[in-house]
Amino acid sequence: MEKKKPKAKELSEIRFSWIILFLRLGGIPFKLKEMSSLYAIYMITVIICTFSTYLGMFVDVYIHRDDFSHVMTNLRVLTGMTIVLWIYFSCR
Repeated sequence: MEKKKPKAKELSEIRFSWIILFLRLGGIPFKLKEMSSLYAIYMITVIICTFSTYLGMFVDVYIHRDDFSHVMTNLRVLTGMTIVLWIYFSCR
């Protein structure tokens, strides 16, 4: 009894299914044939929340610039967000 060999497209979808799932949960429509209206609303909400958090942290650093430990805490999170934010722009 011979097993059916998966095609290259199916094999890549099997291997990278978790990454594709996490990109979709992050609001990036990656490898979608059709985008439902519910998913579009979800994607817009995630994008607005992400960028408002990013902008709000910059404003918080500016407001509390005299408290060094607070500024360093926010800058640590901002650095991580900046490093990860390229995923949004590269999948567009």
